[in-house]
Amino acid sequence: MTDPLEHIKHLAQTIGPRPSTKEGERQAADYIAGKLAGFGFVVKQEPFKSVRSSGHVYGSIYLLTLIGFLAAAGGAPSLGLLLEGIAFVALLGENTTALRLASTLIPKGRSQNVVARLVPRELPRRRLVIAAHYDSARSGLMFHPRLVRNYRLTFVLTMFCLIALIVVSLIEVLLKETGLWFFGVPLAVVVAYSFLVQLHREVFYRHVAGANGNAAGVAVALSLAEGLSTDAPIDTEVLVVATGCQEVGMVGMDSFLKRHRDELERAWIINLDYVGAGQVCYLTKQGMILSRKAGKELREMAERVARVPGVTVKPATFSVAGTDAEPALLRGLQAMTVMGLRGGLPVNFHWSTDTLENVDPDTVDTTYRFVEAMVRRLIA
Repeated sequence: MTDPLEHIKHLAQTIGPRPSTKEGERQAADYIAGKLAGFGFVVKQEPFKSVRSSGHVYGSIYLLTLIGFLAAAGGAPSLGLLLEGIAFVALLGENTTALRLASTLIPKGRSQNVVARLVPRELPRRRLVIAAHYDSARSGLMFHPRLVRNYRLTFVLTMFCLIALIVVSLIEVLLKETGLWFFGVPLAVVVAYSFLVQLHREVFYRHVAGANGNAAGVAVALSLAEGLSTDAPIDTEVLVVATGCQEVGMVGMDSFLKRHRDELERAWIINLDYVGAGQVCYLTKQGMILSRKAGKELREMAERVARVPGVTVKPATFSVAGTDAEPALLRGLQAMTVMGLRGGLPVNFHWSTDTLENVDPDTVDTTYRFVEAMVRRLIA
């Protein structure tokens, strides 16, 4: 079997950074598709359109909020309330992938999902989806090792300030009093800070090599595919899905779920993300705003495998950022993410140190053995 580190090396070092919708991402898709075809999978690349950066989305939302505040301060609280309300709905919708209001107005590029099928020996009764995104993230000040622990706190604080600005504007409208906008000044300052951080990220920071995030996840998925190809399941169809544009709002997984919704009602979806360093964990709950439990069947299977002597995988919750399991969980599907964590965070999360040299082969191997044990029990 191919050493997973060879896949990581090719993606993170030979190709290097893989920005969403850009050439590096396309090269990675071709590499992954070629490997899966070589394992005997039936492979398709499914195109979709996506925003090129999450900064474009969230920066626009924060800017709209500030325009709403200025409108209220200028004596038009009704207009301010409308703009702030739209910004809040857009922020909630983008974060949960439930409503991509902001994304519809932002110029997009072309990306693709790699979808590979291993046909079972008999008619399939279930489907197993092994997913991993292959694009890499743009770094930013918010991901500095000294600041990244406050990433979710800053996001939640910004959302709170946006809600509070709506309340201030609403009170102004109801009381017909236009002088209350002054109470929104400190709230607007927080939103302005978040806008400037997004702008600073777009101007001054580049995309990382993404060895841990998420070449390692792709490498484990490819190794699992190679192993399954030599012993196809009897009545479970296996899909290996490498998603693009995860780092700009889980757009690739969203596209896959919409295109294949009829096939996934009785599917297990195991998502691999940041499994190149840290303590390997299966996420029992995840979500920055709305916490969702992992699929019951997958959670119970993970618990069973984790109890086997010698297995060092642990349960964990994760609320720092989104993963590709969340759009599936939002739709009520059986999904779960496996992730490497250190101090509750992915290692070298969206930072320049996310390179091949900082990948831990033991973490990669532990992830492979754990997920392989889960898969073999699920398809038995």
